[in-house]
Amino acid sequence: MDIKQLEVFNTIYSYKNFSKAAEVLSISQPTVSAQIKSLEESLGLQLFNRKNKALGNLTDAGKILYPFSSQILSLVKDAETSLSQYKKGYSGTLSLVTSDSFCYWILPQILENFNQQFPSIEITLHTEFTPKMIDMVNNREVHYAVARTGTPHFNEEQLQSEAIGHDPVVLVASTQNQLSQMQKVSIEDLINETFIVYGKRSNYWTQIEHAFQPFGLAMKTGMELNDINATKKMIEINLGISFLPEISVQDEIKNNKLKIIEIEDFPMLFRYSHLIYHKDLIITGGVEKFIQFIRETRPYTL
Repeated sequence: MDIKQLEVFNTIYSYKNFSKAAEVLSISQPTVSAQIKSLEESLGLQLFNRKNKALGNLTDAGKILYPFSSQILSLVKDAETSLSQYKKGYSGTLSLVTSDSFCYWILPQILENFNQQFPSIEITLHTEFTPKMIDMVNNREVHYAVARTGTPHFNEEQLQSEAIGHDPVVLVASTQNQLSQMQKVSIEDLINETFIVYGKRSNYWTQIEHAFQPFGLAMKTGMELNDINATKKMIEINLGISFLPEISVQDEIKNNKLKIIEIEDFPMLFRYSHLIYHKDLIITGGVEKFIQFIRETRPYTL
């Protein structure tokens, strides 16, 4: 198999369509089919299901090949980019993925300081929940992820991690909510409140549920949202209460739109941030500069 065959293979899988892959790669559809046929013959395995093959559905063999082909293509791209940047006198590229809360309220200052030291490094940034971040790192779609967890340690096979900081999670309510009139509330005061579920696709809401288990309280939940700004808006108009990272509600607290609610005898909750990367990541250029910057400056420290 060669690089071009793998590029065709990955493009078909990405777009789930042979015709679209041909369009993206600026080649004919017969050429796409020929490349896949040649790849399958060289491997002696069928990579796409014959039924609805044009939709790009992978066989089990195709699913095995995909992470390897993604890694190979990513390394080729990194090599070409690094050499091109070196030739032009630039310092390289850097790709990151992190959560909305870290991206909105912590990362901007880190990247501003990093950019002041290394202004020629090109940065690509994505936001996702932690499970998707892990997939992106494993598939070599990004160099680094800043993952948020409920524990100080991050353990994932094939990945390296460095703890870079933590910040508190707080219960917030609208200033119109009756809880905002109380100096401190009890668990019993929350029985009739409606909780807005934020971040259910990550480990975030699981952390909240675990904190309530010792009290035997089943939270009454209403809407589920995966956008932190939308969640804050719903709380502001008093459609429910929720637990959010304290860093995300500073402006709303200052402007008297939301209030932090203290719960008697309730444990302190934190979100821990970890810089994670693949154990086989080739650390050079902008990738190397970033991890050195994090280690030396500790811009968001424990």
